[in-house]
Amino acid sequence: MDENLKLIEGEIVPIYENEKGEKLINARELKEKLNIGRDFTTWIKNRIDIYQFKENQDYILTLTKIGERKNVIKHEYYLTMDMAKELCMIENNSIGRKIRKYFIEVEKRYRSIIEQPQNIFDIMHLALKQIEENEKKLNLVENISKENKEEIKNIKNKIDVIIQKNYCLASDIAEQLHIYSENNLPHRNFIGAIARALGMKISYKHYYEDEQIAVVPDISKGNQYYQVYYKPKAVDQIINWFNENKKEAEYKIIYEKNTKNGKRGEVKEHGYKIENVCYKIKDI
Repeated sequence: MDENLKLIEGEIVPIYENEKGEKLINARELKEKLNIGRDFTTWIKNRIDIYQFKENQDYILTLTKIGERKNVIKHEYYLTMDMAKELCMIENNSIGRKIRKYFIEVEKRYRSIIEQPQNIFDIMHLALKQIEENEKKLNLVENISKENKEEIKNIKNKIDVIIQKNYCLASDIAEQLHIYSENNLPHRNFIGAIARALGMKISYKHYYEDEQIAVVPDISKGNQYYQVYYKPKAVDQIINWFNENKKEAEYKIIYEKNTKNGKRGEVKEHGYKIENVCYKIKDI
């Protein structure tokens, strides 16, 4: 029997239940009870072909390696209740009718237990089934939680090793240079533009490290986000570039006439232009 199946009835023909709660019958066991003399594989394939039964709809096919060397593959067909009843009806004999009636009675009994539990045993059956389902869900959640905790731990250990105290974020460098965006935050986008102009590769979406930068996962936002840390060498290069190119990169747009937003001659926009991209700044 498949280890994922649970025997729930065994009076005439064993009836199993899978993890989804589906009732299944082993075709080999059904054939034996129907007293069919033909070879099993020939019989089941013939029935599937003639009556156009569909795999994973009317039956489930499982493959099991058997024998001392595990080099022989055994095919097992697990039938739905509807397919099993139809096979019994096809045989058109007393044993087939008896087994079909047995399947119908089992279905009715389990349906009535779910819809209208009659006694303490029915209630206990439903409660036990619910407990089993809850245990499966709990085990799944626990396994996912363990995997996530282990992954976060590994990432954190890696980050702790990679990131040194003298590594800086783009916002740290912007604060050193007193460069703020219009929303009054350290202008990290402008620092990133300088880094790109210097040939630093800061757009990786995976772990990367060289003598200038370290790109590592930002576990505070999830593993799909990555943070760029600038090493001392890169920080010096960015600061030197800014000091040397500040005047050349700086631009100002002046109001040419009085408007509700500003007077003629006042600064309308101020910032730095790098590679034809303007980065607005706020005058502090």
